[in-house]
Amino acid sequence: MAPQAQTTEKQHGRVEVRKIWALSVTPEQMGFCAATQIVRIERERLHVKQGKDSHETVFAILSIPPLPDVAQNADNLLSVARSQWSIENCNHYVRDRSYDEDRCQVRNANAARILATLRSMSAFLARLEIHHPRTARDCGVPALHRYCNAHRFDPIRWIFAETKLTG
Repeated sequence: MAPQAQTTEKQHGRVEVRKIWALSVTPEQMGFCAATQIVRIERERLHVKQGKDSHETVFAILSIPPLPDVAQNADNLLSVARSQWSIENCNHYVRDRSYDEDRCQVRNANAARILATLRSMSAFLARLEIHHPRTARDCGVPALHRYCNAHRFDPIRWIFAETKLTG
């Protein structure tokens, strides 16, 4: 059966083809209270330099209501699936690279939550550019860490400063 939608992207030294099939379902059919669609996404990647290719098939149950037009619905679902990686790239990648979170030895659940909250706060402050960067090199989480190492009391002032909410 031909896919309802297909995309081809060429970037980062690879060619990636994504195909999707979607089917409307009822919650009773799936046994999930909010299920509205099931999808099958096939990803084929060719790493140009190595000549290696990989194939992956993903199945998902969604609560996103289907659009009336089948092709438009499939295109929408492909873009939703692709945008999921922005979370990985914006959040988890920063946590892995800047905080080395995967190697954290904390085993106490409360301590782990507190550290995760502090890391999230740090990344949030870096995105706000609260340290007033002057150059592109001064932006981002590593730059905020450098700034905080040089100005140790500023982060405490930022956390406990009164904020004015605008609305």
